[in-house]
Amino acid sequence: MMRRFQLILCLAAALPASVAAQLSAFGGPIARSDMAYMAGDPALSYSILETHLAVDSTDYEALWRAARAAVVVGIEQEVPRDQNHWLDPAIRLSERAVTVRPDGIDGIYWRGVSAGRRAMNASPSYAVGLAESVYRDAHAILTADSLHGGAHNMLGKLNYEVMSLSWFERTIAKTFMGNDALDDTSWENAERHLFRAATTWPDFILFHFDLGELYRKRDRRDQAIESFRQTLALRAVHPIDIRIQDQAREILKEWGVPEVAPTSESPRDR
Repeated sequence: MMRRFQLILCLAAALPASVAAQLSAFGGPIARSDMAYMAGDPALSYSILETHLAVDSTDYEALWRAARAAVVVGIEQEVPRDQNHWLDPAIRLSERAVTVRPDGIDGIYWRGVSAGRRAMNASPSYAVGLAESVYRDAHAILTADSLHGGAHNMLGKLNYEVMSLSWFERTIAKTFMGNDALDDTSWENAERHLFRAATTWPDFILFHFDLGELYRKRDRRDQAIESFRQTLALRAVHPIDIRIQDQAREILKEWGVPEVAPTSESPRDR
């Protein structure tokens, strides 16, 4: 099975224009969509699942994977309107997944991720509702699995984004549209959850980058450098990993910091 998987990745890399044709001989729609996703083509992964869901609209495994693919394609877009073109379906797909399987962690997780990304482009009133969804979903996941790195990252990013607002913006939001997600935010919570994400799921490039961004925001340059170096030291796995590594590399370059391997000390040991 592993040799078969490696073969399809090689084919996808060598013939990007015909990946769909190459994938057609390998398993069902779920397997093909996963192969396309891991080969760095989330749009193709989404297309495969969209076709499948037109026939079986209640396939939980297809629904959350389609939401995942849509989120990643959305993140890759430069213009907020183009991002929302993918993030809005991601929210709907993940909500359908949760309806099909209310206790399914993957569905809940991608609903929270979709909402969190969409909130960045939303009007204030809509953003507050989305933030509450992220808060609830992350806590629901952590109740079931306290070591779920993705849920910790969700909460860390939520705290980071809210605390990055101006004092006036936060005050207005809490006064007129207050909810648990806004009331329970702090820089301490942002760091605690982003740190937990990077240490519980240490192979996720995004989580080290997000922790580095928090350290950069808080003027803790040495820790930021270590996190960005860790971002660059890991092997790219997910479609957005290369883009994230490029961002980390650019930050270090602007700081005049040489790109070297991180120390043997992990975030867990700091």
